[in-house]
Amino acid sequence: MAAALNSPVYIDYGEFFMNSSNILAVPYENVTAAFKTPVAIHSTAIDGFDWTQPYPGSRTGGHTAYLEIAQEMPLPASIVEDATTVLSSLTFGIPDNMSSGGQPLVMDPSWYICRHVFISTRPEAKLAVDGGSKCNFLSQACQADLKTSLTQDWGKAAADGTMCSALGFDAIPPSCQDSFGFARQDVMAFDAAFLANAALAPAQTSKEQQQYSWRIGTGYHDPGDARAYALAANRTYLVATVWGYSQSARSRQVPEVSFGCLSAGAANNVAFGDDFSSGSTTQWKTYGGSFDASSNALVGSKSPGGKALVTTNFANFLFEADVTLASASGNAGLLFRASNPGIGADAYNGYYAGIAASGSVVLGRASNSWTRLGSSPADVAANKVHHVRVQAMHKALSLFVDDMSKAKVSVTDGAYTSGMNGVRVYDTGATFDNIRITPLAFSDDFASGTMGKWTTVDGEYQVSSSAAVVSASPIAKALITDVTSKDLIYEADVSIDSSANGNGGFIFRVSNAKAGPDSYNGYYAGIGNGLVVLGRADNKWNGLKTLQAADIKAGQKHHLMIRTRGDSISVFVDDLNTPRMVVKDGTYSAGLSGIRAYKTTMSVSNVRIYTA
Repeated sequence: MAAALNSPVYIDYGEFFMNSSNILAVPYENVTAAFKTPVAIHSTAIDGFDWTQPYPGSRTGGHTAYLEIAQEMPLPASIVEDATTVLSSLTFGIPDNMSSGGQPLVMDPSWYICRHVFISTRPEAKLAVDGGSKCNFLSQACQADLKTSLTQDWGKAAADGTMCSALGFDAIPPSCQDSFGFARQDVMAFDAAFLANAALAPAQTSKEQQQYSWRIGTGYHDPGDARAYALAANRTYLVATVWGYSQSARSRQVPEVSFGCLSAGAANNVAFGDDFSSGSTTQWKTYGGSFDASSNALVGSKSPGGKALVTTNFANFLFEADVTLASASGNAGLLFRASNPGIGADAYNGYYAGIAASGSVVLGRASNSWTRLGSSPADVAANKVHHVRVQAMHKALSLFVDDMSKAKVSVTDGAYTSGMNGVRVYDTGATFDNIRITPLAFSDDFASGTMGKWTTVDGEYQVSSSAAVVSASPIAKALITDVTSKDLIYEADVSIDSSANGNGGFIFRVSNAKAGPDSYNGYYAGIGNGLVVLGRADNKWNGLKTLQAADIKAGQKHHLMIRTRGDSISVFVDDLNTPRMVVKDGTYSAGLSGIRAYKTTMSVSNVRIYTA
């Protein structure tokens, strides 16, 4: 029998966290179980180079750093009894054209790369990164001094087995301490020999959890101790990657340095779903009433306010479920942004969106008493499946029932900003199925008057009247570089001018974007005058489907939405209930998102991306 695999982790963070006394070997199966449904995933693009070419190579897009926070992980009794920790990991992705079959292509032996990890617990650093500042909160003096410290002694420690200029335990420069705080660094180094090792290479080249991925815990905690998640969430990571040369390199120059900053965000950013096909309610906790999933759906018996909740902490999201009322009395529906739940109809702080077979829908707020915020008549009946969706965008709360194109109730209320999600019954039984919570990953209403959240590749851009106006002659592309996604819901209001053969829309799962109409790897979905188009760019155009649509007109605002799940791509225009087209193509599985216009002037507003 093969020996069980172990993974090294730093068990806690402190000034000298990289000390060997802080390293534990924990069962790899425990690690993978904890990261199976992570609490948070964040990513940032890293400026990088193609190391398959001789040093110094050429710049290439697609290098990415990922931060994941796991569910709490039980620690082996051989280490400590009845204790858990919450692990955070840093993993790294490389461009598609630098890998094959899950392994990196051969690195040219002239390269040597060092990754330096600094951790901050300063609230100001977390607030800046969560707010989209990337690493721009670091002063220019800090960035310059840090680059110098990471390159000025390059190769001087070669006799000790490393080319890195700065080593583990070295402190961040004093000029960085006002913004980042005092921190010592951990260092990961790799070269051609490292990447030739199939067991080690994925730790630096795969976003997926690996046996030797970099991880740090929160110390030892009692099971269920919420302080562990708070500790993990309140750390900010600065990853400085130095693209340097090896001892065998013929060409030598001062190495380039790229910065990436990551934090866990203010709330969950990983989608949650339950179709109850397992027949289990292990993810749910009930407060009054009776709930059972043995029928492969969640059935709540009639009660005066029974609730079932999952311990999420979502802020802005889409929350959907199929709801079937068992009787004409009472109501049932979805709870969101909830906290402090107890037994009783209104025993919680949060919001409730419900439907009643008497023919109405309601949206309200509870704080151990009920406040109705809005209601509307609706075609709701008992023993009929109704698709219910809540859209929560900051203070804007909307309830949709069956028709996903038009809200039944829309209100503005900012009493609660994040919390748990769940279901509730009141004076009726109800069945809930196909529950899905899809968090908001990005939004831009262009109220800032700028394209500050975007990286433009080509074309001309102006922002006015809360819309971006994109001029393409012949092409314009702009990317959101802070969000790398696999499955998503991407929507915006789009209009185009009447230019012949022009079209405009979204690009997604994108890498290696350069100037030029089809100079990227990824997908494009857009509208033209009287048509909908979906295609794939592989540095040349590959049309997947074009549909004539007389209702799509130049100069008219249309709501464009795409939904991806695995290799399935659905494109919606205006009618969000029925897709205009569904195409299967698995060439690209993940990447950046953006906008693209071809031979037209396009206006884009109310951009939202949800990570599904």
